[in-house]
Amino acid sequence: MKKGKVIAVCSTLIGLVAAYVLFVNLDVEPLFREEREPVTLKEAEENRGTDYTGAEAGDDIPRLSGKEAFETTLSPVFTAEPIDIVATGAYELKSWVKPYTQRRTRKGRAYGAPKKKPQFLQYKSPDGLFHNREDYLPFYLLKLPDESYILAQIPKRDADAIRRGEHVVLPIGRKALKGVPSTLRSLCETYDAPTGSVYYAFCDAWYEKHYTTMFLVRAAAAFVTLFAVAVVLILIGEKVFGVSEKQA
Repeated sequence: MKKGKVIAVCSTLIGLVAAYVLFVNLDVEPLFREEREPVTLKEAEENRGTDYTGAEAGDDIPRLSGKEAFETTLSPVFTAEPIDIVATGAYELKSWVKPYTQRRTRKGRAYGAPKKKPQFLQYKSPDGLFHNREDYLPFYLLKLPDESYILAQIPKRDADAIRRGEHVVLPIGRKALKGVPSTLRSLCETYDAPTGSVYYAFCDAWYEKHYTTMFLVRAAAAFVTLFAVAVVLILIGEKVFGVSEKQA
């Protein structure tokens, strides 16, 4: 294979890796969020039929002091100010993502039986760049002010901020009763965290409504990244290795 083709292939592969990492990690949600005032406790009590999960919490929204408060709270809304976070490497299929995959031909026609996606994934690396965040939500262990831990599923940007040592007021959460994989149960035993419920901070209806649009925006950004990285690396490679148009 000619030197120019080798450079082009290697540059394209590197571009594909960069595009994939961007695609699964790029947070475009703030572009679609409408600005609104934080939810107050009075508002939540007056509108108990409204689901405020995932909304910004006002100053009077009850803060969880620890796992006991989380398990016993009767407040219609609550939030937390974690002091630390642990990435577990365990992921759960998002409720707004189609649970089946369908193989397709080049013309877009479906063939074969649909394949069900696994409900849970477990990665060896706790929070790697290549984890499937397109279809799955990570589980975290939140360390609360009394130094006890609870399981949580929260936006990655909040998890990253907590990891950096920043003060974070989580979006309003709800107690989600769900099963957890056995590997996660073992980790929860280590941290003495309850497994019966999870602090869940996502409004499923909102994500289901905006999922396709956000997917397309991230896909477009990934495509631009692929093109830009590949072209730049090809130009650099040709210059470094002295590849002329005839040699390519």
